[in-house]
Amino acid sequence: MELPSLTSFKVIIPVTALLAVSLIAGGLLGTLSGSAPEAIASETVSTETVTSEMEPPMETPVATPIPAPNASTAPTPTPLATPPATPKPKKPKPATRERKAKNVPEMPRDKKNTGRRIVYDKSMMYVWAMNKKNEVVFRFPIVGRWDRPAKGEYRVYSKSDRSGNPNSKVTFDHMTRFAYGNDGKTPIGFHSIPKYYDGSMMHSTKQLGLPIATGGCIRMAAEDAEALYKWSKIGDRVVVLASP
Repeated sequence: MELPSLTSFKVIIPVTALLAVSLIAGGLLGTLSGSAPEAIASETVSTETVTSEMEPPMETPVATPIPAPNASTAPTPTPLATPPATPKPKKPKPATRERKAKNVPEMPRDKKNTGRRIVYDKSMMYVWAMNKKNEVVFRFPIVGRWDRPAKGEYRVYSKSDRSGNPNSKVTFDHMTRFAYGNDGKTPIGFHSIPKYYDGSMMHSTKQLGLPIATGGCIRMAAEDAEALYKWSKIGDRVVVLASP
């Protein structure tokens, strides 16, 4: 039997092998072509899912620079209002027999004196009671006379809740004595407006502030005389200022 030649065997084997390789390769490519898109799609979906579940990154706030003030942007300061000028106190005008004093000052006009004292200004027909801090305790108009008592400094030496003058047939309350009359014996002091024995007043309270007294005492409204009587003490200074 004659064997085939090597040349024909070489031709047959490669053709058969190529056919087998081709079939195998076709199956593999089909498998690869069917699974590859699914894998890619699955990976894509997974990536998108992770991306959608992640929180967005926080933005870092950027500070806005504040421009430096300059002549055009700096606010113009509002000028302070000028306080109104304090009006100058009017000059006091002394009392006359027909007219009461005008512009009576709040403080007594004895600038050299300080501390606890009673000040009787015969020009103003007013009395002030001053405490240790040189503050006004009482201030009220009175009825007196210009010629007595004389200008100077005195001391309270006695007090009576009720007193009177039998020569004038009058009584008065809350007498605070500090001086004497021209005879050196008749007491002079602060007290209420005298009343005659029938109960009528020697003059009305409307006349307080006028120098119309006939005696030397200083007449006051009943409540003022009582207030000064209770406040004053034996030994208190009494400063009498000059008449006009």
